[in-house]
Amino acid sequence: MQTSDLYSARITKVEEPQPKKRFPLAYIVLGLSFCTFAGSIWFSSYAKKVALQRQPVYERQKHTVQDEIHQLELEESTLTNVQRVRQIAVELEMVEPTQTSQIVWDK
Repeated sequence: MQTSDLYSARITKVEEPQPKKRFPLAYIVLGLSFCTFAGSIWFSSYAKKVALQRQPVYERQKHTVQDEIHQLELEESTLTNVQRVRQIAVELEMVEPTQTSQIVWDK
């Protein structure tokens, strides 16, 4: 009797396939965001360290440039001084303008 072999009286439990364990995408995104966060912290601390190392150099350069600006302003004020201009005019034998020539010139 071959039919008895096909249809067993014993109830067998049907095995359902186990779902494959996948590494969830959320963990990957979380790991990448953590790496990005750690990298940004490292980069900002490194940039701050470099800025602190270079700050004295920049301060010296800034003071040097400011000193040069002040020297040029002093030189400009001495060169454009009214007494100096009059002295140069006398040396070049130039004539000072009269009151009437000043009025005509202003128009």
